[in-house]
Amino acid sequence: MNTLDNVLLAAAVVALVLYRQLRTCSVDERRMYTVPLVLAVVALAQGGLIDRGHLALSAALVAGEAVAAVGLGVLRAVTIRVWRAGDGTLWRRGTGWTLAAWLVSIAIRAAFVAAGYAAGIKPAAGGVLLFLAVTLLVQGLVVGRRARGAAQVNVGP
Repeated sequence: MNTLDNVLLAAAVVALVLYRQLRTCSVDERRMYTVPLVLAVVALAQGGLIDRGHLALSAALVAGEAVAAVGLGVLRAVTIRVWRAGDGTLWRRGTGWTLAAWLVSIAIRAAFVAAGYAAGIKPAAGGVLLFLAVTLLVQGLVVGRRARGAAQVNVGP
């Protein structure tokens, strides 16, 4: 896959994730981890995440993107409403803040790409997929943790 293919794949994944996050869905942690893990495998299999011509700067950029992806995943996760229904089922639904946090995530990823271009770093084909994988995995972990916490609330005798 080339960079354009990865960007199109990432856009499709974000559209699907947004669609699902802005609807009321039951919390299924296994489903929350599947897409990020597949994206990570594809990104890592493509290789070339570090530009060998600018090794230190490229590695710093990838590390910065990873830190930003973690923070943005946490940010989006806390904007998602999680609750326990009367029958014990755990539910989640994104809010308007979730959509806003996604727009911030996209803008920050674009800023990293622009910074890389300005520094003369060749963009990695799988970079966008790795960023998306990390941010979705962290978001899923935080939402899952919040759901487990909600499962312990209001437990009667």
